[in-house]
Amino acid sequence: MNWRASCMVTLLVVTLAGLLGKPAGTSAEFMAQGPYPPDGLRIPRSIELLSDTAYFPAADTPADRPEGWFSPQNVKVIETNGAWSIGAANWKIETMFGPRWIRPNPWEIDIAPPDRILLTSDTPLFSKMSERGGSVAALAPQEVKVVRAEKQWFYTNDTSSKAWIQIHTSWMGDLWAHIPVKQIGTVQDVSKPVYYQGIYGSKELLPLLQSVQTSMESASAGETRIIQEYTTIYDRYFLVETEVGPLWTSQAGVSIVASDETLNLTTEIPLFASPANKEIAVLSGEKVTAFEKITQPLRTGRGPYDIWHFSTWYHVHTSKGTGWINLLYGEPADAVNVHWRVSIHGDRELMRYPDVYYTSSVLLLRNQDVEVSAVWSMPNGTTWLKASKEGHMGWIPLQSWNQDRFWDLDTGTELQIETQYPQQVILKLDSQGVLKWNEDVDAGYVKEDVDVLKLKVLAEQLGYQQADVEDPNGAVRYSKGDYAFVLHKGEQRVDIYWKDILTKSVTLSSIPHQQEGEWYLEQTDVKLLFGLSPIPWYEGHAYYEGAYKVELGKLPDKLAGTTAKLDAFLYDTQIQWTQKNLKDAIQPRLSLEENNDLGGKDALSSITVAPASKAVTADTVTPLYHLSTSRTLTSGPHDLNIVLRVGERIVWMQPWHVVME
Repeated sequence: MNWRASCMVTLLVVTLAGLLGKPAGTSAEFMAQGPYPPDGLRIPRSIELLSDTAYFPAADTPADRPEGWFSPQNVKVIETNGAWSIGAANWKIETMFGPRWIRPNPWEIDIAPPDRILLTSDTPLFSKMSERGGSVAALAPQEVKVVRAEKQWFYTNDTSSKAWIQIHTSWMGDLWAHIPVKQIGTVQDVSKPVYYQGIYGSKELLPLLQSVQTSMESASAGETRIIQEYTTIYDRYFLVETEVGPLWTSQAGVSIVASDETLNLTTEIPLFASPANKEIAVLSGEKVTAFEKITQPLRTGRGPYDIWHFSTWYHVHTSKGTGWINLLYGEPADAVNVHWRVSIHGDRELMRYPDVYYTSSVLLLRNQDVEVSAVWSMPNGTTWLKASKEGHMGWIPLQSWNQDRFWDLDTGTELQIETQYPQQVILKLDSQGVLKWNEDVDAGYVKEDVDVLKLKVLAEQLGYQQADVEDPNGAVRYSKGDYAFVLHKGEQRVDIYWKDILTKSVTLSSIPHQQEGEWYLEQTDVKLLFGLSPIPWYEGHAYYEGAYKVELGKLPDKLAGTTAKLDAFLYDTQIQWTQKNLKDAIQPRLSLEENNDLGGKDALSSITVAPASKAVTADTVTPLYHLSTSRTLTSGPHDLNIVLRVGERIVWMQPWHVVME
């Protein structure tokens, strides 16, 4: 066995175990979680239904909508929750219709006892299921064959209460034992390589079952082997090889599985004697062979850090010896090279790698500008910047909420845009098809699966003013700040204004509705005019308003050539959803407009995740975006407007006089 941890780690494990009771992986955690597949006593492979039992097509089907009923019978288990023996649980079972779910109480089922159990203490034996008259024999701790058990032997409200189990003896035949339910368990020999971050256990199994702390011992962290497993309906216990001899523990350890992989290390990565424990070398630019790996979450070292304890540790052969590496503990191989300047607000410690501190020194960056040469995103969405300052190189986290600001030194950056806290409108659909705000205010209705919204309610919630407009056929104006739009009765035309100046007219997807003097618009047009995006988890009847603050940098007075182009960084400090939740969102867009021409026929406008070559999936959370707009202009002076829109809603507009040379 390879024991590599320091005495401090051992002491920490002992102290925490003493303070917190049983470590993670014990019955409390098991009982609260799931579902789990069958694994012996804890999750049985089959159960007997003792009465008619409702079955359901899905785990979350309401209890009053069963698909049918099963008569009493035995069923095969696919999975269930850990607490099945103490309360109602969802059981996923095999049926002739395919998988179905049942929810029996524990007193409505039975399970067969195990074929063999391990007696963990001297056990008296009785000729029948009664202690009256005393025992007729006794057995020392040993494994015995089970003949049968009393009905529902597993069910009790008190885990220290006993159940009758009939066992076979070679000299007196079949006799009954009265055993605490939590001590009815099976033992099996195993040979399972594992990693422990410290072990807290007992040389005997019984003290663990009785929660006796006085006989507990500790062992160091390291790689070892589980040689036996003991299983009850509540928990599992493991006999582990340690430097103080075999110890029983309720800690499952972290599985080490065989591997045969070749890893190409293109960037700097440390080699450890044990995962994140003692660094023995630094690797770079070589291929290594992995013969073992740990894929379970691992918390050890100076942590825990999400960056690497939820990723794979590899046991590898290298040119500098055998050890452990983690591809996320080192220089990120998929970092994107950039040429940026960042203005840091507040304090930021320069780190050796993302979320890995320097151990020999500390360099604190405070309210200063640094150059950034690479950007990398952790799996949880946190963005890291490779920064240099006065000859020192390292990584710092992006903190857009601290008003960090970026400038692309290659393309230029004229605008800084920051999201603001969004206004929200959350509606509920009642049984009559009416949309309600705040439970009792009519806010619209649903027609052919499309929301038709009452604009008065929407305007009030979003802070708009509503006013009638003089028009022969009738019109209404909605305004907020410098932005306004006017709807015309019986027409699909809507007029868009900025500071009371008409900027454009837009054709709606449908004519506005009027009922009892109230104006209504269909969902598509509402989103367009108010700049609203759906909130994904409210089933299509909730919206948020994209709100932005714009900081204007220095604009050039003259440009060479025929193309005017502006770039901006957008900092998402509020929404920060995954890309799949943003797929239906209306994103902001920039434009350069002259005489309300909306940018001209060759105008280009884009919004992309920054940096541009960053890998993006449906689960990516992105706090930083790049906006760009360009258009062709003739030589000479031009009076342009820089416009930021969400849908048709104008968020910000700035005049710009520029001369094309």
